[in-house]
Amino acid sequence: MIGTFLQRIFVSGCILLVLTLAACGNSAGTTSNTATPTTTPRNEVSTNPTVAQTTPTAPPGATSTPVISTPSHGPMVILTPTPVPGGSVNSQLITLPDRTLAILNVSKQQASDANSTLISLNLTMQNTGKTSIPNQPSYYQLVGSEGDMFGSQSSASPSFFGTITSNASRSGTIVFQIPSAAVSGLRLLFRSEIATETVFVQIKTS
Repeated sequence: MIGTFLQRIFVSGCILLVLTLAACGNSAGTTSNTATPTTTPRNEVSTNPTVAQTTPTAPPGATSTPVISTPSHGPMVILTPTPVPGGSVNSQLITLPDRTLAILNVSKQQASDANSTLISLNLTMQNTGKTSIPNQPSYYQLVGSEGDMFGSQSSASPSFFGTITSNASRSGTIVFQIPSAAVSGLRLLFRSEIATETVFVQIKTS
């Protein structure tokens, strides 16, 4: 009897131990299945990156400065001269906004130098404006057909140069000494203190 009882206790203990171990195994498996997996973030590089473009802006208070082109003033070329009423065949009348230049006569003669010629211009400058104007020797130059400039007069009437008051005039003769080879095709370049009144006119000698 006692032996049978002990056997039953032993068998019951073994069954209880097996059940306990089975329960522990199921609990561990459940815990393992419900755990949240941990992932390691990866740095992904785009194969088509976008480059941000910005438009530069001017600093506060800055203003743009326009570029203004100023055209130069070339000389007025007189192709068809206006004769002075009652003047010689080689006279010319040049009318400008504030003055009138009359070339009354142009003549030439041999200079003391055998290779030079004297060109004499008999001129009248009249002030037609409301203010006084200057009349200087540097305003008058002769230009040869090859572009040579002759600006130093060998002589001139003293009364011709100077300030001319409104509605007044000055008359006189200026003489240029130039190489004889440059006599043909001479032109007068009149360039006053007003750039827009620069005149280029061909002269005829008698």
